[in-house]
Amino acid sequence: MGLFKGLKRFFSGTQYRINKTVLIQYANEVITFCKQENLSFCDEFLLSSDGTNDKLRLVIINFDAPCETTLESEECLTGIIIFLCKEKRYNPEIDEKYYSIEDFVSCKLMNYPEWFIMTNDLGEPTSLEKYKL
Repeated sequence: MGLFKGLKRFFSGTQYRINKTVLIQYANEVITFCKQENLSFCDEFLLSSDGTNDKLRLVIINFDAPCETTLESEECLTGIIIFLCKEKRYNPEIDEKYYSIEDFVSCKLMNYPEWFIMTNDLGEPTSLEKYKL
């Protein structure tokens, strides 16, 4: 029984209980790293408030980094853009765009509780270790 629970947790990502300040610090840390290393893809994660199935999927992309496989809808985009995905996949044509994490937090998380869940299925950031569930 423990093996299946462990596998389910492994495939569902790592969860953290964070607040808006922690989210802003983390996102800015990731953005800074991607700019320094000239990476196009910064991060992707889910946000949800306790007890709800409504999840916000965020994708952060650095359009100033070189990329050989851009979509036609990405060709005119520049800078760091935070996408709030409308579907399960990133789609720059329909997703909401934010140009800073602070703007996203003030617009979309104003009614979020003080502490909420962030699920990161791409890794386990060391800066969030103390918030891990």
